[in-house]
Amino acid sequence: MTRRLRAAALLPAAALAFAVLTGCGHHDGSTGADPGASGTITPSAPSASELAHMKKLVDDADSAASAAEKDASGDK
Repeated sequence: MTRRLRAAALLPAAALAFAVLTGCGHHDGSTGADPGASGTITPSAPSASELAHMKKLVDDADSAASAAEKDASGDK
C-alpha cells in the first residue's frame, strides 16, 4: 500500500475522531443540568443542528473511505 493510499484510508478515521472530540469539547464547564440531591449530572441532548453537522461529517468520512477503497482496488 502506498503512502497516498494509507493517508486516504486514515482520513475517515481521523475525521470521525475529530468530530467526536470537538463535539464533546464544546462546553464552558456547566452542563445545563441540575445535579440535584444525588450529585449526578445528566448531560443535555445535542441540538438538531449539531446532530445534522455530525451526520454530515460521518457521511463525508464514509464517502472518503469508499473513494479510497475504490482507488485502492483499481491499483491492483
